Amino acid sequence: MQITAMQTNIEIHSLTHVDLEELSALYNLSYQNYYVSINLSTEQFQGKLKMEDINLDYSVGASIDGKLVGFLLYGIRNYNDVKTAYIGGTGVCPEHRGKKITQQMLDFSFPKLKEQQVKNIFLEVNIKNDFAINAYEACGFEKTRTLNSYKGIPILVVNPLHEIIEFSDLDLITSENFWDIKPTWKNDIQSVKNIIEDCQINGIYEDGILVAYKIINKNNTRIYQFGVHHDYRNRYLASILFSDLKNKEIKMINVDEREISTNDFIQSMGLELYDKQYEMKKEL
Repeated sequence: MQITAMQTNIEIHSLTHVDLEELSALYNLSYQNYYVSINLSTEQFQGKLKMEDINLDYSVGASIDGKLVGFLLYGIRNYNDVKTAYIGGTGVCPEHRGKKITQQMLDFSFPKLKEQQVKNIFLEVNIKNDFAINAYEACGFEKTRTLNSYKGIPILVVNPLHEIIEFSDLDLITSENFWDIKPTWKNDIQSVKNIIEDCQINGIYEDGILVAYKIINKNNTRIYQFGVHHDYRNRYLASILFSDLKNKEIKMINVDEREISTNDFIQSMGLELYDKQYEMKKEL
């Protein structure tokens, strides 16, 4: 049974039975004048839902006179070994902003998430979006880290001394060997697994050991992850790893600002910093 909450003529409800084309259109409308413009086809929108584990039963909508005017998309998975929700998007039709619809959707969702033993909620928001940041903080969210996004064509002056080999075993990529800081939800290994058919994974081996790797979306050349084994750093392996993308436009989103060497390397390739976001977290 669909649960609803009424306030004046605004109906807050789950998105279980939502029309995907209507939701996709509202998503694009909500973000058309955002800091980074977004315009997804229905197929691309479905890919986003799949990748981020968006569950429409947990997600929330707002309707006026039967028309969808707001949405709150929730992904659900185990993250850091805890059942976690992720807000993969929130938006309100421009002519209905200023009615605290987002706050109503959030307030509606929290008890439902608690009932399902969700412990944490994460989201990302542009650092310039003071209105949204204040609204989230009023609901109990706190900033956890700053995330950088880059795009551009890599400029590399390195002779590949190693062969770049494609592989498919994601178990070779371990946090102990490669990561200094856990990736965000969008770049998490589970997100990659959800769209593995769209990804290319390749790396560099030495004596049978994977010493560097990158994961790229074959359709839009977005890099989800790359890393160099802790024991093999400062040997130009990352530069060699990207040598096969020398003339291709690539994009990396949500690079943790605390990873100074990673950000320095990305900028040394000539990629442009085009967006900054805060990751925010609420404990339920």
